[in-house]
Amino acid sequence: MRLLKRTVTAVALVVAAPGLLWAQDDGNPVQIPSDNTGYGTTAAEFLQFGASARGMALGGAFSTIVDDVSALHYNPANLVFMPGVQAALTVMPYFADTDYYWAGLAFPFSDNDFGFGVFLGRFGFGDQPIYTEADEEGLSGETYGVNEVVAGLSFAHAFIDRFSAGATVKFISDDLAGGALAGAKASTAALDFGVNFHSELWNNPIALAFVVQNLGGNLSHSGEALRFRDFNGSGSDPSIPDQRVDPPFAEYDTDSFPLPRLFRVGLDYDLIHGETTRFSLLGEFVESNNQGAQFGIGGEFGWESLDSPIGGWLRGSYTTQPDNEDLGGFEASDRGLDGMAFGGGLFYRIADRYRLQFDYAYKHYGALGSVDAFTFTIGWE
Repeated sequence: MRLLKRTVTAVALVVAAPGLLWAQDDGNPVQIPSDNTGYGTTAAEFLQFGASARGMALGGAFSTIVDDVSALHYNPANLVFMPGVQAALTVMPYFADTDYYWAGLAFPFSDNDFGFGVFLGRFGFGDQPIYTEADEEGLSGETYGVNEVVAGLSFAHAFIDRFSAGATVKFISDDLAGGALAGAKASTAALDFGVNFHSELWNNPIALAFVVQNLGGNLSHSGEALRFRDFNGSGSDPSIPDQRVDPPFAEYDTDSFPLPRLFRVGLDYDLIHGETTRFSLLGEFVESNNQGAQFGIGGEFGWESLDSPIGGWLRGSYTTQPDNEDLGGFEASDRGLDGMAFGGGLFYRIADRYRLQFDYAYKHYGALGSVDAFTFTIGWE
């Protein structure tokens, strides 16, 4: 009976606390009557993809319990929880023949009082045929591509045994229409900041995390793809004069677009925390500048043997998708799966010092469909 009572209370804490933050807009008497959410107004959306299959399966609430190299993305404050040096590679084939990659290297030092790491992420595609009015079949053989890259470094410090903080400095580059075409490029810098407070409730771990991501400049593109020498080179519009007699170069002036800035609040409680098994329940509230407020809940069950070098996890989560609520074209199954994610992982220890790990995640994006993510990690102590 006592265990049941504790379980119900913990579930209420993890689920209701972020949910109250999410619901507070409905009870706020001072509101703008129209929806001014900036849907589709941010650049470098790939910054929201994540860094590991484990994190993608658990949603952003992973920021509370992340204890591996992917803390570089989810919460730099948690770098001090790593058991040793880790390197990881994540591969996620995305929609429309695009691909996402993330790689990181991180380690704690000074008896886990500090943590440090570097990472590199890339999203894009290449070798796509160029179609024009004159070449509708793309027979010219010319191609183009898109290449979006983020690189950064993170630092963390455990101020006391229950509180840590960390920061990440990242540099973002966006190259559009590269390849045979002259490209349009933009770059900027951004900052992530996170804190983690961890304690115990009924002798089991509980953690609270606050994370702010992508605070920085805007992306404004420039380059050869935006330059031109005349306004009516084809002569198709008689209202525009043909300026072919030694015209000066001109360039389109593009608008700047902000990065997807996010504020996360996560809460985690271990319903089960034993020597060989653990079950963590996670909840999260997210506020961003490019969609409505989100709420997510997830769980992770882990097992490892004291006598065997292997272990594994099962994971699942659901995150609300307010930007898709009014999107047409949904099948009934799409609406039910939108925001769902699940996955698992396995690890193998070598000589009690090295550790090989593989993680998998399935994530559904509603009308777009689903994606699979794979992470390969090697660690040593």
